[in-house]
Amino acid sequence: MNIEIKNAEDITMTHTGLLPGKKGKVIHVCFERKTERGTDYAELMLPSRRVVNSKGFDEGELAQLRLYLKGEEKNIIKNAKQIDHDLLFKL
Repeated sequence: MNIEIKNAEDITMTHTGLLPGKKGKVIHVCFERKTERGTDYAELMLPSRRVVNSKGFDEGELAQLRLYLKGEEKNIIKNAKQIDHDLLFKL
């Protein structure tokens, strides 16, 4: 099954630093893309890759975003730790 994400080149991804969660630290990852009808949005959490909120992305696209997070999880966690580190030294 090969599902393509519409306008994948127009998607931007942002993420938080490490945040306290119910079962340990989590990272919120947001995907956005501009469309004619507004902005599509998907927010997922790492490490669970659970969808917290979405608008405009269909189920197949959300599955692709989960796969993307699975492959990039180590890099995103590394970057999230760096965000926390940088904030500590700016205070």
